Amino acid sequence: MKAGSAAKNASPPPAVGGHGKTTRFVWRKLSTVKWEDTWMERLGWLGQRLVMFTLPNSRSLRIEAYHVKRTEADTLVSAFGGTLRVARPLTRKELEPKPRPPLRVRGRLLVVSTEKELALARKQHAKTPALLIPATVAFGTGEHATTASCLRMIADVANELRGTEWDALDLGTGSGILAFAARIFGARKVEASDFDATAVRVAKENAAANNITGVRFIRSDLLKWTAPRQWPVVLANVFSTTLIAAAPLIAAAVEKGGRLILSGILRTQEGEVLSAFRKQGCRLERGVRKGKWVTLLTRRASP
Repeated sequence: MKAGSAAKNASPPPAVGGHGKTTRFVWRKLSTVKWEDTWMERLGWLGQRLVMFTLPNSRSLRIEAYHVKRTEADTLVSAFGGTLRVARPLTRKELEPKPRPPLRVRGRLLVVSTEKELALARKQHAKTPALLIPATVAFGTGEHATTASCLRMIADVANELRGTEWDALDLGTGSGILAFAARIFGARKVEASDFDATAVRVAKENAAANNITGVRFIRSDLLKWTAPRQWPVVLANVFSTTLIAAAPLIAAAVEKGGRLILSGILRTQEGEVLSAFRKQGCRLERGVRKGKWVTLLTRRASP
């Protein structure tokens, strides 16, 4: 999934530090309220330095990141546009991130975002696999409602398939978190794709960091992609507009009788998405609604 506005070309102000200190910056960007959850996930790596607030009598969302390094400023501006200004120094205490509890997935998986959280999770839950998914510009740490719902649905589908051999396809993989979960839950092999080259790179790095094998990552455009085969389990966590436009291509990748998990869907667009996939022979089995987001479990009609 991607945030809702295109990046603009902009250059940070020169990093001129005084008294031997490294200059830090404040990054600022305007967006719309409907993308608040997405921005929260994409920029979660900023920790307590990230601030978002809505403007009075407006649907605008102001996003600010404080005390960012020059390299971080370059990343933010390159990926998302926005503006920069020189920041006042923050204390070490202000910058110290607070540990967060892991995301728990059906008692079968823990997801954390820092090394400290990983060490704590392994100490407290030694028998439960733990995934380290740092918050980066690639979508998918497990905190967003769509990702969390997908993880739980994958666990449920895997439980039904226990004792059988099955593969999975992850479309719009982002950080790779859903592909990794599918492997941990029993998928023999997983193919994962994303249009964003950065996401593919980050997903590969996350796979290596978590010692995940059996996942193949490729870069592809979902709207132009043609499935080379069919899978018994397909995951598609992308925006509703893309799901609707690519419905014939996505459904064609699902085996007859196979399961298709759809997410990234706003409640207001649920009907359109369901209609698009019903036309492709996919029938709704279950839906999960969290806030303004919806995740759907469907099954492609058997012969």
